[in-house]
Amino acid sequence: MRKCFLIILGIILTAGLAFAQAAPDPIRIATGARPLGMGKAFVGLADDIGSAFLNPAGIANAERWQITSMSGKLLEEFNYLSLSGLYPTKYGNVGLAYVGSSITGALPTTIEAGSNPDDPIYIVDLTQTAMSYYNNLFILSYGDKLKRLIDYPAFNFINDRLPNLKHANFGANVKLYSVNLTGDGITGGGATGTEIDMGIQGKPYTWLSLGANLQNALPFALGGKLRYQSGWEESYPAVLKLGAAVNAVGPDKKSYLRQLGNHRIKLLADVDYEVSRSANIPMLFHLGLEWKPMNLIAIRTGIDQEMIGPNETANNFTGGVGIFYGDFRFDYAYHQFAGAPGVNNQFFSLSYGIAPVLEQDRLVVAPDKLITTKLVEQVKGVAVDPQIVKVKINDIDVKLSPRGEFQANVSLMVGKNAIKVEGFSQEGKLIETKKARILRLITYPDVPKDYWAYDQVDYIGTLNIIKGYPDGSFKPEGRITRAELSTLLIRTKAGGDDKVPTAEGEVFPDVPLKHWAVRYVNMAAADNIVKGYPDGTFRPQSDITRAEGLAMISRFGGVKELPYTSEAFADVNPKYWAAPIIEGAYQEGLLIFLKGKDFEVSRKLTRAEAVEMLYRSRPVAALIKDLLDFSKGY
Repeated sequence: MRKCFLIILGIILTAGLAFAQAAPDPIRIATGARPLGMGKAFVGLADDIGSAFLNPAGIANAERWQITSMSGKLLEEFNYLSLSGLYPTKYGNVGLAYVGSSITGALPTTIEAGSNPDDPIYIVDLTQTAMSYYNNLFILSYGDKLKRLIDYPAFNFINDRLPNLKHANFGANVKLYSVNLTGDGITGGGATGTEIDMGIQGKPYTWLSLGANLQNALPFALGGKLRYQSGWEESYPAVLKLGAAVNAVGPDKKSYLRQLGNHRIKLLADVDYEVSRSANIPMLFHLGLEWKPMNLIAIRTGIDQEMIGPNETANNFTGGVGIFYGDFRFDYAYHQFAGAPGVNNQFFSLSYGIAPVLEQDRLVVAPDKLITTKLVEQVKGVAVDPQIVKVKINDIDVKLSPRGEFQANVSLMVGKNAIKVEGFSQEGKLIETKKARILRLITYPDVPKDYWAYDQVDYIGTLNIIKGYPDGSFKPEGRITRAELSTLLIRTKAGGDDKVPTAEGEVFPDVPLKHWAVRYVNMAAADNIVKGYPDGTFRPQSDITRAEGLAMISRFGGVKELPYTSEAFADVNPKYWAAPIIEGAYQEGLLIFLKGKDFEVSRKLTRAEAVEMLYRSRPVAALIKDLLDFSKGY
């Protein structure tokens, strides 16, 4: 009678390992509803507090404190309850867990007198007290990055040979057991035991996570056993658990193998190998899948392979669902057991501090990719991740509202501005960094917004191709000399004044070596951008005409000369020296501002007109395109 109860109890405790001669370990079932729903395939994934039960290395992944609980009934009779939590510190993450499993009120039985010994009839023995059993497990967990260990000088050789190893996690559990069996005249049914687990986890690729956990690694001779008051001792089987987690489908190419909208699918596989009894126990496999069609729900399924007899295994179907609400997560799991068909086995977990994977960024910043002419812009945003309790903008602390909102005024320089926004945890750990990319265009007081070339002046001025005057004005209707136009063209082509070589000789007699623009004029002549007059002079101080300015800008822009047609400008003689240049520039789009008007070849070129033609030229158009590219220079 007593023996029958113990056999039944063994079936319940080990979830099918009735024939495994080892101490019962409640951690086999109390892994949390999320891992149970995925066939207990969790060693490679190990990304939340559930790591304490299947791979303590995953404890290191938590960036904030977490707590979770699980309750359920096994075979409708055996009660399970677990509580666990972890807390990140600057020395690594620490976790505590409790697992309690119990059955009470089991009525003793005896064989009915006169029944067939080969087919006995059991009846309740009212002369004996009811039987009860509990198995309590307390776990102290620790997890951290291997970087903490191998950064010591003594381990430099590891850093040199395996530099990526520092990003892996390691972890360990210290487990304390307390067991008691009472009733039916049993004495000495209490027992205590100790064991340890050791785990490691790493990501060789952004989409692949691998893990290993040696459960019950403490040898029997060193105390890895369960010791009863009666003097009986049982060992805990040492189990090597290996696991892999693949981010198969997700919204990010870098972290997932395939993209499918906002859907996320993880594929999991674990294998268990009992090191201490490898000759008798086959390897057991665990397969799992977690699908998140949206940010608030996860659907899970899996296969949990368990033993149902000596060297005999069965595949148990599992399924579950997770529901996220703010910082809370509710998990439900159903687990089939082949040894008890038709019996419902359901488990529930409630967790706090395990926020869902955010489809949006943890830190949202605005504005971004903004083009403005303001000297000061307001940068604002919200810390979506509740871990972020402090925000800095360009290394200056800003106030964070109770809802995580923040704002600050930032001064802008002309050109590209990268405003750095950082979010920190309570412990000062950097959670996320974002940039507000803002392009500030220069403006001039004498170029109003309704001026016909307002945008062109802003962009050309921002590129520093044509500079304003010391008083801040631009003087768009002012004239431009031949030396000035040569200078701005060469400055643009060379990529800056400092890249224009010093003049080594005189190309034009009226541009001596002491002339302020000699190096620009000489280089422009060498590049066939400018040509002198028939008398060999350049006339650097002369105001340039439209025809002369267009000729220089066209040569600078690589515009082809074309036979002149009267369709361009009626006032241009087809035999005029600049007619083919005017036709080519017209076809290239440099003369849009003169469409429907006369060209007036001898009219003095204004600064605004020079800006307009430069703005349409291919070299400057490429510079403007680069200026507007928010993926560069920030």
